[in-house]
Amino acid sequence: MGKQKSAKNSRVIDKTDLKENMEEKPCKRRKLEKDKSLKRTSWCEDDKSTKLIYTEMGLGLISDSSDDTDSCDGLNENTPASATQRSTPVVPAAPRILKPSQRNNWSFTSTSSDDFFSPIKIHRKFRGKDDLDEYTGEDYINKLLDENILYIFQLLPRFTIAKCARVCRRWSRIVREKALWKKIDLSNKTLGAGTLGNVVHRGVKVLRLAKSEILAPMNLEPTKDRENLSMSSLQYLDLSMATVSTDILEQLFSICHNLRKISLENCQLNEKICSYMGQNRELECLNLSMCQGLNCDALEPIMTNCKRLESLNIGWTWLDRASIVYLSDSFPTSLCKLNWSGCRENITDDEVVALTRNCSKLKELDLSDSTVLSCQSIHIIAENMKELEHLALSRCYQIIPTTIPVLTRIKSLVALEVYGMLREVYLTHLQDTMPRIEINKFPFSSVARPTTGVRRTSIWGIRVRENIV
Repeated sequence: MGKQKSAKNSRVIDKTDLKENMEEKPCKRRKLEKDKSLKRTSWCEDDKSTKLIYTEMGLGLISDSSDDTDSCDGLNENTPASATQRSTPVVPAAPRILKPSQRNNWSFTSTSSDDFFSPIKIHRKFRGKDDLDEYTGEDYINKLLDENILYIFQLLPRFTIAKCARVCRRWSRIVREKALWKKIDLSNKTLGAGTLGNVVHRGVKVLRLAKSEILAPMNLEPTKDRENLSMSSLQYLDLSMATVSTDILEQLFSICHNLRKISLENCQLNEKICSYMGQNRELECLNLSMCQGLNCDALEPIMTNCKRLESLNIGWTWLDRASIVYLSDSFPTSLCKLNWSGCRENITDDEVVALTRNCSKLKELDLSDSTVLSCQSIHIIAENMKELEHLALSRCYQIIPTTIPVLTRIKSLVALEVYGMLREVYLTHLQDTMPRIEINKFPFSSVARPTTGVRRTSIWGIRVRENIV
């Protein structure tokens, strides 16, 4: 019993001895803690001790209310309840990317995430004549004469001149001067309703609309002032391969009576349009290649009134036999260049005889794809056209190749096109027979066409495309 009592007493350890032993040796401290656990003691619910432990661990208690910010001794935690009630976002928004023109209108002085990219409100008020005293600088532009400003505008591109018209009333008046709109290039563009009427009203003289799409209506009022002043100033018009209706062409040619050169390649025509074109007495060049709607009645006003016509292209217009016969007797004597290709079997040797009788001064003639012409036409051309310089007889299969050297009688002939008629061996032999003449050097005809080769900035030798500055 004594041993059991002594062992039981040894389990009872004084608190003072426990503290002393823990401070002396760590091994004793662990042993005493083990003995202490045998007493089956538990943690007491002391708020101060709990907060102290949590603070040492770097944690904090979650408050019962989301608005209580002092419950954890200054430690705040982002809970879902608090995040939804905040006015500022937890994660700052991505910075906005501004254009160079917008950077001067934004402030970067604020430090908050919301106000960092805030626009500056610029209050603009109308300034009248009384407010001009606020500016101390001199207005040198207003000191210039209208002639000087007009000369400056002539050096600017057309789209810049159009913007200058919005500056003030004086500039708007100067921009309307006809000297700024003499030559306009609107090729490969789409012209909205009324745009063509505004362009012609500017007093343009050289207008290029090749491969453009012109939408109706044209919005032209046939007043006497417009017809006499601005509408009649158009002289050079290029509508090659343009998408335009016959109604717009009728309105356009009804007010243009001073045209010198016209190109309507691959356009739809009618008798009324041709009658308006016949009113241009000074017409020198006309390109009607691949046009539809031509016949004797449509061509009669042009052949009758345009006596100064020098260059004419009516190739591949699919004229009937009656129209071919009429043209052979009605070509003006002033004609120097003629493209009459693509007639197939409708043109014969008789039409060639009539042509050489009326137009003996021809310098360039294209009769390609006339499948009925015979060797008689070669002899007729060699005898009557002494000034001929360029002749095209490509794909005239009825002509015997041995007859072609007869053309050497024409002393002025320098170029001959016979594509599709000779093989390479015979072509070399023909070149040796006619050494002075270039054979098959120009596959495409340039008669009456506004642009040839790589020159896409000019029409009939007149530059229309401006240099962007």
